[in-house]
This record gives sequence, structure tokens and C-alpha cells, in this order.
Amino acid sequence: MSSAENSNSSREALDRMLDALVFAPLGLLLESDKPSAELAAQGRRQVEAARLLGRMALGHSSAPTDSRADCPDPKPG
Repeated sequence: MSSAENSNSSREALDRMLDALVFAPLGLLLESDKPSAELAAQGRRQVEAARLLGRMALGHSSAPTDSRADCPDPKPG
């Protein structure tokens, strides 16, 4: 790895750390004037959307999800 790549990687790690530890909490403080009920409702909508996408990704059906149910018996006869 060249020194330029190492420097970029270190900078990206520092940026992610600053986002998580400094800027995100700061943004939360600045947005704290929103009513907590509004924030809770937004969180519920996001969770419901994630559930819906998860069900769609899994092909939600009433069939059993155990893949062994469709396998034939390995011992003949």
C-alpha cells in the first residue's frame, strides 16, 4: 500500500469517527426542538419499511422455511 493510499484510508476512518462521535450528536441536539412523538412516528415508519423489504426479500409465504423439508430421504427403501 502506498503512503497516499494509507493517508486516504486514515482520513476516511477519521471522517467516519468524527461523523459518529461529533457531527451526529450535534445534529441531534440541533434537531431536538422536534416533538418526540414525531421522531417516534418516523422511527416506526422506518422499521415498518425495513420489515416490508425483508419480507419481500425472503419471498414471504406460508410455506415452511426449513429447506430440509423438500429433500428426499437419503436412505432408499
